[in-house]
Amino acid sequence: MADNAFEHMYITAARLLSDAGIDIAPQTLLITALAAISPFIILIVIAVAQSPKALPPPAGCRKLGLQGTTYFEDQYSKKYAKGGDPTPAKPWTVKALFVYPLKSAAPIELDKSKILLTGLKYDRQFTLAQQVTSLPSMDGKVTSEWHFMTQRKFPRLAKVETEIWVPDPSARDYKEDGEWVKSDGCLVIRFPFSPDTDFSMEGLLNYGKILAARLSRKPEPMLEFMVPFNPPQERIKSKGYRSEVLRIWKDNPVALNMSSEIDREVFEKLRYTLGAANPIALFRIDTNAYREVHKCAPKKYEVGFQTVIGMQDSYPIHIINMASIHDVASKLPTGKPEPEHIWQRRHTLLDALRFRANIYITGPPAFAEDDWKKAKLTSSDSSSLKLHISCRSTRCKLPNVDPKTAVADRNEPLTTLRNYRVIDAGSKNACLGMQVTPLEEGSVAVGDQIEVLETGEHLFIGGEGPKVDG
Repeated sequence: MADNAFEHMYITAARLLSDAGIDIAPQTLLITALAAISPFIILIVIAVAQSPKALPPPAGCRKLGLQGTTYFEDQYSKKYAKGGDPTPAKPWTVKALFVYPLKSAAPIELDKSKILLTGLKYDRQFTLAQQVTSLPSMDGKVTSEWHFMTQRKFPRLAKVETEIWVPDPSARDYKEDGEWVKSDGCLVIRFPFSPDTDFSMEGLLNYGKILAARLSRKPEPMLEFMVPFNPPQERIKSKGYRSEVLRIWKDNPVALNMSSEIDREVFEKLRYTLGAANPIALFRIDTNAYREVHKCAPKKYEVGFQTVIGMQDSYPIHIINMASIHDVASKLPTGKPEPEHIWQRRHTLLDALRFRANIYITGPPAFAEDDWKKAKLTSSDSSSLKLHISCRSTRCKLPNVDPKTAVADRNEPLTTLRNYRVIDAGSKNACLGMQVTPLEEGSVAVGDQIEVLETGEHLFIGGEGPKVDG
């Protein structure tokens, strides 16, 4: 019966071709069609074969952060554009929490976090650095040093993803002496890399990698590597870490160069992705040599401890008010003539993640935080944590980088900020958000209430000495 059906189809196809004036046998047409599409079939097969395999989960650990959801889903809602005085029915609250384990890379969103005196746990403990060599001096000497890297010069850092895996005693493969458990977990760094393509065998395989990425809804193939989060001394010694001077703005901490952990070829591909001309390295803050913060931080004799940080720019924590971001968004140019009526004006969307805060709050009117001096976070179980609001956050061009596309706008939102947010007598830069020093250790969670304990004047104090711009 199947043979009769095939014969009927063959006769029908032959008749149709004859009626159309095409003098060709159906089997010849079929073979020609198969020959034409065979390269595409081969490419799809190659793509399936080239689908990258993810690194195995680190033994004894679980992944930190929200999975498949976000508290920022409605960040553009106009309900966050206005604020008012806090009331029992409408308190000021924490909208969202983020940590940035690798400085200037993509964040990890949390629903809760421990707060240490150095800031949110896991925040900005690592940074990439580029080796910069000086011009020869008059006597022919050349010096080189490591300079930290940020989206200011390397906007593609916005495309670098991170994961934090933390020890989990409930995991089936948990062992106290396990490789990753002993290192307090690990950091996974994932980045896009599009290989060169041509009609060689390697080029075709690379085509397959790119197609596999597109089929998995990623714009580019991704590469990844894993490093210990807080390596013990025996690993530092066995892997040959080096303690080296690292330039961060005007600071010169001695940090751990962990580059020996990373496959050299993979690291070179990361350098290519970022567009760095010189060698790069991965540094971790030395937990025995955190960077001291003075300037506007609380004095040691007042609070009983010296403020210290990891790889943050200046202070342990950065907070920002959602209403303030909405206010900036409302003033961004639209590229169109201004409508006659205010209700006709288009609301420009401004992703709050451009400002890379740790704690996003909602409830206060726009810029109410400008004059905060002390505040308190209170959780649902009534536990609280006091904060020293150290100074305003001065703004550079980094927020011009779109965190989704890694493309830097030439002007906005920095130009708009400069037009009306140069408000601190101690700085010529625009201000948005506040730099914070925790006065004690504790925790914070989405939904926690924030209460202002003291307000007053701020005067920004910058660091001394020559500055290195990352």
